[in-house]
Amino acid sequence: MSTCLLIALILFAIGLVFAAVIGGWSRVIRHPDLSHERTGNGTAPFISVIVPARDEEVHIAGILQDLYAQDHPRERMEVIVVDDQSTDRTSTIVQEMIQRWPELRLLPNEGSGKKAAITTGVEAAKGELITLTDADVRCGSRRLASIAEHWQLKQSAMVVLPVWTTGSGVLGRLQVEEQAALLGMAIGTSVSGSPALAYGANLAFTKAAFVAANGYEGDGASSGDDLFLLQRLKQNGGAITGHFDPDAMVIAQAVHELRPMIQQRLRWAGKMHGVKGGSNLLGSIALLYPWGLLFASITCAPRIGEQALFTTALLIAAWSMWIIPVLALVRAVRTRFDQPASPFGTLTSMIVFTCYAPVIAMVSPFLRPVWKGRRVRT
Repeated sequence: MSTCLLIALILFAIGLVFAAVIGGWSRVIRHPDLSHERTGNGTAPFISVIVPARDEEVHIAGILQDLYAQDHPRERMEVIVVDDQSTDRTSTIVQEMIQRWPELRLLPNEGSGKKAAITTGVEAAKGELITLTDADVRCGSRRLASIAEHWQLKQSAMVVLPVWTTGSGVLGRLQVEEQAALLGMAIGTSVSGSPALAYGANLAFTKAAFVAANGYEGDGASSGDDLFLLQRLKQNGGAITGHFDPDAMVIAQAVHELRPMIQQRLRWAGKMHGVKGGSNLLGSIALLYPWGLLFASITCAPRIGEQALFTTALLIAAWSMWIIPVLALVRAVRTRFDQPASPFGTLTSMIVFTCYAPVIAMVSPFLRPVWKGRRVRT
């Protein structure tokens, strides 16, 4: 057996596994019973919504208005904004809204950073169910009711919830496609019982589970409030479920400029180095796989010989098993959340992501980007 044929067989085998995993996620997403769980029984749980905020004067009023308009019983919820040493009018805006909304509270962060802000909010929370909400997202009026109905049915320690990204222009559209694929991963892994991704912008967990897992105690990294908490609750034996009802999602805006987008990706990649288990290995293989295909296609396919046709066929099949499942996954996610599919946009985003993601992954351990005026700790 020639070296090229052996390489093609290995890449083909990896492609089979990749296609099987991604295809499984797509089938989960297309399942009609994935969302819209309605119980309607018993007393609604008391929900404490925690909104960590730093320099969010542009956005804070919008998300608070959305939370004020929730269908969840007003007497069974509270909203706690934890001000993380803002230098703008964030606190002033919240204080003005408190005058007309008794269930809204404003607390100063007892530490520094988002994890400390979440801990401050959890310690002060009255509710049994905590819901994290970023200050720069928006949500519909049924969000908390939908989360409550799911939690009443599942009684899980943590509920992974959807975040939909919107954006315009080339940069914005690339991020929309990229985040749709990651949302597909979050849905697939959560519903299949092996959650690997969560969103701090939209996440629910019980106060008891947070306390039992010691929250973020001993965690010195700036980012990763979502993944590290997911990991800790899993290690502590807490049940983790995913709830992907469109009513439960929040909407985030894509970053509009290249430099902040790169800094954001560096921050996200930096937190992945602290994630334990096989997720990092599988992620590394997924990032490098198309480069292996490209190398093999350039060096092996042009060769002439009795095994050349078989080698070429294997490489074509491997390319197909990398591209087609991702296109199908993003299409399934877009359909689930009533968004039009764009195969060309998805393919373009895949190519761009394949080019820059390995570079980000390699340099992230050595670079500490600035985020909201602070140097990120990894």
